[in-house]
Order: sequence, then C-alpha cells, then structure tokens
Amino acid sequence: MIAYYNGNYLPVEKISISPFDRGFLFSDGVYEALRTYNRKLFMLKNHLDRLKYSLEQTNINFTEFDKLEKIIFACAEKNNFTHDFSTYIQITRGISFPRTHHYNNQIKPNLLIYTTELKKREHELNNGVSIILERDLRWNRCDIKSISLLPNVMANQNAFIKGCYEAVFYRDNFITEGSHTNFFAVKNGKVITAPLSNFILNGVTRNIVFRLCNENNIPVEEEYILLAEIFNYDEFFLTGTSTEITPVVKIDNNIIGNGSPGLLTKKIQKLFYNFVRNY
Repeated sequence: MIAYYNGNYLPVEKISISPFDRGFLFSDGVYEALRTYNRKLFMLKNHLDRLKYSLEQTNINFTEFDKLEKIIFACAEKNNFTHDFSTYIQITRGISFPRTHHYNNQIKPNLLIYTTELKKREHELNNGVSIILERDLRWNRCDIKSISLLPNVMANQNAFIKGCYEAVFYRDNFITEGSHTNFFAVKNGKVITAPLSNFILNGVTRNIVFRLCNENNIPVEEEYILLAEIFNYDEFFLTGTSTEITPVVKIDNNIIGNGSPGLLTKKIQKLFYNFVRNY
C-alpha cells in the first residue's frame, strides 16, 4: 500500500518515523478520518473544520489544508482503488531532541495520510450490534481528536473480546459517547444524545442526524442519557464516519426491545442514505 508522509508517496513499509517525533514520545498530535461516497469526499469541509479546531486547541502549527484533498485522491489513485475508500490524516507536532515536555512551536509538523478501501457492513447495519458499557476514564478534552487514545483502545478491545462492536462510556450517571462513535437513544419518539462539551467529540455524522431530524419533524434533544435508566429507553444507535447509523440491539447482554433495530432508527438510516445519495 502507498501512503503519503511529509511530501513523499511511499510503500508503507518504507516509511520511517523518528523516535524523537513527539507523536511517538508523547502522543502529541491530532487526527481526522473521513470517507467517500460515490468517490466524493463526504462532508470534507466539516472534517477539515474539526481538524483545524483540534490543531488550534493543541497549538500545533499546521496550515497546509489546501493540499490535503489532492493528497488523499493521489493516495487512492496510486493504490488503484476503484470503489469508495476511507482516509486517515495524522498530524504530529514534529521532531524535537532532546525529549522535553515543553516544546518549540517552530518545529515542522509531520503529516501522514493513507487510504483504505471500505468494507461492506450490511449485516451490522441491517441487524444491529451489541455494545458494552465502560466507565469513562479518559482525559477531559475529548472534544479534541487527539491521537492519545489508549483508554479508547483498551475499552474497545474489551468490547472486541466480548464479541461486541463498541464500548460506550459513562461518567457518574451520564452516558457520554463510544470509544469511536457517538451514542443516541430514542424514547417516546424523541431522539436523545449527550450535549456537546469537553467530554464528547463533535461528530460529523452526529450533526447530520440533528439536521435530518429537524428537517423531518423528528423531535431531537441534547440531553444526557442516564445510566441508571438505560433500559427504560426504547431504541439505541451509534453514529460515526465508518459506523454511519448503526442500530444497537444488545447492551451488556441485555436485549433491547425485540432484539431488532428500532423503527425510528431505521427511518433515520433511510434518511441518512437519501442524504448521502443527494450529497
């Protein structure tokens, strides 16, 4: 596979990263992930706006946003992709020696971009997935798309070991989000998800759900889903760039409803795919 690293398109096995890259030493970097539909980058501006926000919040001095789209499609072309693909963008603060916690912000950031062909997910999208609930032990700036993801990795690995798709976090009595998704509930015909704060990521697909609900007279609210009342809700679903709108049919071995995706979840799925087709 060919990837882009600091001005060069190289086979991934030829890419070398300095041991003094601050991303390697400190997880001092940010990332963004997006995908195509019909070979067009989906919601590119929204993803780049979020990337800019993460860079501003971490004070990483990167400004070459205008070349990212060209690099992404060059990677896809060099890998001979003929179908839709996802792309990963990672920007670290750069290389500094010796290792110190403070940094000189004049160092040049390191940029990595690669693309991968998307896998089909019909079974999960049509039949729903299982999730587990995990205490949210992450840092308090989850609004930044930081590469410092060890708590997310450990939680998702625990879900994987248990045969589940995702781990969804809670703080005290409040559900926040998944390890790589936003989390929604439905109760009495109303769609609910956690309000934007430093505890959750401002998801691009999350925002599309709000738009679709508002345009189609579906009540939607930002309010915390209560852990203690989790099984009093009617439906659940996850959102994300690769997750799209994925129904949740089991939580911690507890079957939700009749074990099938909820009616409102399926309606929002349909609205989402109509939106994608017309994008």
